[in-house]
Amino acid sequence: MDAHGLRELYDLVLRLSAVHDLDALVQEVVDHARRLLGVDVAYLALAEPDGSLVIRVTDGSLGPRLRGVVLPPHGGLAGQVADTGEPVQSADYLGDAALTHLGEVDRVAEDEGLRTILGVPLRLRGKVAGVLMVSQRAVRRFTAAESSLLTSLGSFAAIAIENAKLVTALAEANDRLERAVRLHDRLGEVALHGGAAEDVVVPLSELVSGLVLVADEHDEVRAAARAGSLVDARLDGKPSALFATARRTRVDGRTVTVPLASVNAYFGALQVVPEAPLAEADVRLLERSAMTVALVASVERAERRTAEELVEQLVTRRVREIPAHARDLRRPHLVVVSEDPRLRDFATSKSTVDGRVVALVRADEATVRSWSLGTTGLAGPATGAAALADAYDDAAACVRVLNALGRTGSTASPADLGPYRYLLSQAGRADAGTFVTRTLAPLLAHDDERGTDLVHTAEVFLRNGRRKTPAAEELTIHPNTLYQRLDRITALLGQDWQEGDRALDVHLALRIHRLAAELA
Repeated sequence: MDAHGLRELYDLVLRLSAVHDLDALVQEVVDHARRLLGVDVAYLALAEPDGSLVIRVTDGSLGPRLRGVVLPPHGGLAGQVADTGEPVQSADYLGDAALTHLGEVDRVAEDEGLRTILGVPLRLRGKVAGVLMVSQRAVRRFTAAESSLLTSLGSFAAIAIENAKLVTALAEANDRLERAVRLHDRLGEVALHGGAAEDVVVPLSELVSGLVLVADEHDEVRAAARAGSLVDARLDGKPSALFATARRTRVDGRTVTVPLASVNAYFGALQVVPEAPLAEADVRLLERSAMTVALVASVERAERRTAEELVEQLVTRRVREIPAHARDLRRPHLVVVSEDPRLRDFATSKSTVDGRVVALVRADEATVRSWSLGTTGLAGPATGAAALADAYDDAAACVRVLNALGRTGSTASPADLGPYRYLLSQAGRADAGTFVTRTLAPLLAHDDERGTDLVHTAEVFLRNGRRKTPAAEELTIHPNTLYQRLDRITALLGQDWQEGDRALDVHLALRIHRLAAELA
């Protein structure tokens, strides 16, 4: 490109930057393209959302047929320019077998007498926003300098067209701009002070007419709003089909889906189902809103992770004092340990320890029991790091005792375990061990010395109400074998081991002995 061409291009760029009316701007672009390259015809096609190109303006055409022609995606010379993002020229278009020809376009080219065509992209932010084309009615080879000049004009035109669209959109909606500023301020407050999904979708729905949805990374809808009010996130009784593949802004018909993501994490998506197609400025507004939601989600995830780590560290005694930022945990809390993951839905301070959910809750025992969870232990209320850790030990032991007693699916505190609560503490286990030894010493010694299992036989027999047939069936032994074992137990414990209060003591000692072994 020579100095004269550069100067003309520079002057043209200055003029284009001052034109904000889109129709006037694109007309001026083709007028100057025709003059700069000295061609018969110049025309410009803009990209549509579906990938097609529509010829908006022409200069030098013989009639009106060229204007308004729709070029399908990937078709013809213009489609090749749009696909590759590079200049394409054909010395004799109608006879060029290397191009995919389109019937209507070929007929218009024949009517116009177009032979040589050069097309260049209007590229903006890595995308082709349109194609600028010049044509000669005689065969001509455009030079590399001419192709470069037209490409530069196309690049500047793309920027000017984008600016004109934005200026036009803003000029047509001053009140919309004011509301956008207010939304920006509100979103800033959400980002600064933290908030939930509804804190974003409600103000956004005041600006965008239609349904606004936020879903998490698992495609669960967290909030939905319309016209400034929260609504049910279901449409016509069915969950909205949303977001699994949303990793960049996607427009499907009228529906716009924007990802909620940081550099290293995906949090979900923001989706709008508008009553009318959204303008480009509205899409940009959604993207800015999504950035705010992603920021809030990132902070929430970090805070949740930190809170879960703190709960785990407190109950396992890796933290000896409650840190200053967790002032709420300095108040009395119940410690709840459950094999039911639904406990997470009822608590904010929670974690997972040894495969079970652990929660510190500001609720009374009656409330926790009303949650109807699976096998669950609870203890407290407790205050302070040491007391919370002790309460966790009791609650976790309650779960183990419930399972050992066959009471799965139940909720219990230490007070619900009767004499078995002694197994929850070191001192209690020592006392229980003394009781077991005093009650069963001869039997325990016999099993230990002989390798027999009379202790288990005695417990099964008493558990079956001293009925021999079901006890033998449970032990999978012949009744005569059971009789022999019972005689040996009687010889070791005395004749009264099956009767009255002595039977109760023996049965309790047998159960405590088994539970202590299972809890060890």
